[in-house]
Amino acid sequence: MVDLFRLFKKAVIANKQGLEPVGTTKPDEEVLENLHAKTGLKNERAKPEIKNKRVQNFFSAPREQPKPESRQAAGSPRRFSLPSFNGPSLPKIPAGTGVYIGLIILSIIGLILKGYVAYHPGGSLFISLILGFFFFIAIHYTPEAKFKETMVFLTFALDTFTQFVLGLFPESELKNWLITYYVFAWIILAVILFLMGVFDTMGAGEHLGKAGWFVTALLIGFVLFLLFPILVTGPVAKQDETHAEYYHIAKTQIVKVADTLEETKNVWYDYFGCTFDVLGGSYKYDSCIDDKRIVRYCKNNFASTTEQQDCIRQQQEILKSGGKAGVAGSVSEAIKKVTKIELKEDQFFPKKATEPRTVYPIPLKVENPREQIFTAKVSCEFKKGKEVVAGEVSIGGQVVNEVHINSRQQQFLIGCQPSSDLNGRYTLDYSVILSGMQTFSFLKRAFISKEISSELRAQVESDNFKVSKDKVSQGPAEFALLNFKFGTGVGTEPLILVEEPTTFSFAVEDVGSGAFKGEVLKVNSYNFHGLWERGFSIDSERIGDQDCLQGGEIRLLAAQTKKREPSELKRCFLTLPPDLGQLQKNEYKVETFVADLNYDYKLTKSISIEVTPLEAQVVCGNGVVEAYEQCDDGNQINTDICTNVCKLVQCGDGFVNPDTEQCDDGNVINGDGCSSACRLEAIA
Repeated sequence: MVDLFRLFKKAVIANKQGLEPVGTTKPDEEVLENLHAKTGLKNERAKPEIKNKRVQNFFSAPREQPKPESRQAAGSPRRFSLPSFNGPSLPKIPAGTGVYIGLIILSIIGLILKGYVAYHPGGSLFISLILGFFFFIAIHYTPEAKFKETMVFLTFALDTFTQFVLGLFPESELKNWLITYYVFAWIILAVILFLMGVFDTMGAGEHLGKAGWFVTALLIGFVLFLLFPILVTGPVAKQDETHAEYYHIAKTQIVKVADTLEETKNVWYDYFGCTFDVLGGSYKYDSCIDDKRIVRYCKNNFASTTEQQDCIRQQQEILKSGGKAGVAGSVSEAIKKVTKIELKEDQFFPKKATEPRTVYPIPLKVENPREQIFTAKVSCEFKKGKEVVAGEVSIGGQVVNEVHINSRQQQFLIGCQPSSDLNGRYTLDYSVILSGMQTFSFLKRAFISKEISSELRAQVESDNFKVSKDKVSQGPAEFALLNFKFGTGVGTEPLILVEEPTTFSFAVEDVGSGAFKGEVLKVNSYNFHGLWERGFSIDSERIGDQDCLQGGEIRLLAAQTKKREPSELKRCFLTLPPDLGQLQKNEYKVETFVADLNYDYKLTKSISIEVTPLEAQVVCGNGVVEAYEQCDDGNQINTDICTNVCKLVQCGDGFVNPDTEQCDDGNVINGDGCSSACRLEAIA
């Protein structure tokens, strides 16, 4: 590799000095001409000397430059003209690295300016246009200019397209990554252009300069920082065998602490510390890495010391028990009656306010086709850095924080008012704990004898388990999924040999996504009635959980549920019913088993708000309509035309105005006794 680099360097020098590269041959006449030129002897056939020689870029083919023709008449005055951007008179030379460093600085300034205009679509687009213009000007006279100009154009196009997608699909699952690209797109482009400029400069044999080396060192250091865990882990990985708002969203997306233990990463100094512990003989490397990862996960997900210690203890117990095998499951597309609960702000939500204690309303929409009965308990808080301001919750205009849900469709207006004055930008976090949610799952299994013929066995499997989903438990696409398996061996095979021991296990998977994303808090009860009603029983002579088919409360951690195959919660061996255990040679039975789950789920919603208080304090109830107020009648009565929060009365606000309304239940849904026009109606 060193020799190859030296040959490459000699080729560059030879090209710049007009010499021929090593390995080329010349006719005898050309060799004589070079000899005459060096010795001073006359050569009659020597070619005329070419004036104005031009050193070509090493990576470009030499071309004969056309001689410009002068069309200026003799004696006419000289006219000033601008150089042509496309003319052949200006060579493409490597730009100084200062140009690319300037582009990096310019892109950072653009980032700051976009933050200053709060990423307003029009302002952001204008800033992107300015950045694109300066990028085009800076790279026009550099090598491979067309390619670089195409990169600038694509960056601007993707910048604009990403802004369009974020506006059209605000609840996309890729929202955070789209925002991350939207914020850092021009900085990424500037860094790529800088690296291309470094290669251009070094390829032409030029010096990089102190500033260029400094920025290059910073970039290399950043890359090494990301790769360090892999580089350090390599030599000691087998040690145990011989002795884990736009700018703020984008920043969080890059440096975030993962929500699950499986995704929590070790930082570089963990590997240093564990390496020294291993060399000192006081620790095993993998155990050390796992412990540090567990501590980091628990400290970032639990506030109190007691909760952190409980989390560490539970995670270490899971690791000691082998990590608990996973139990796979799948969402069934055939189940159409799916419960959906969503918090989503509408066009009336005040993202920018002047009142320090504005009420922030958000609708809670419920689709409950199976008419489940459960409760929703709401809380909210305002966060700015380390500052946390508690919020007071109201539902339908009443100061309550809990509602009961039992109808097919319901909608509630949730209000959140800060307990102290706000000033600046905050993140408003709503939390809804859904208690008593119910779901179900089903699983198909075939029971056969060891003596069954191979042809019949293959036919049973192909007829009943055509796709992979048929081999695992399935349930509705709601918030939690009850996964369970049982059978021969670990229980994943759909054909059960009746002569072999039958293992059983189950887990709970968090399948909430998009607007319905949250966290499974606990299991209230579970019941595999499809098994014990069929005659299955727990084999008490083997080791296992004696309550694995039916039981009560189980506290859950995100590390157990937020995985592709969530950790099993209970495991045991089953005894088959007599009719299944006595199957003969070519007999088989295919059956489907159903199970129920009752659980609690925490639904969350975060919204960025900005509060800019007016200099004069606005007081609701002083009889003067000010600033944000729609009305002010000078009293605190909710049953007249102006409510006690200085808003005009309207149907659906939870306040009954006897002059215009017969009822007002806080929603605009027909069929619940109070119509969408706030008129009493008969309930069928």
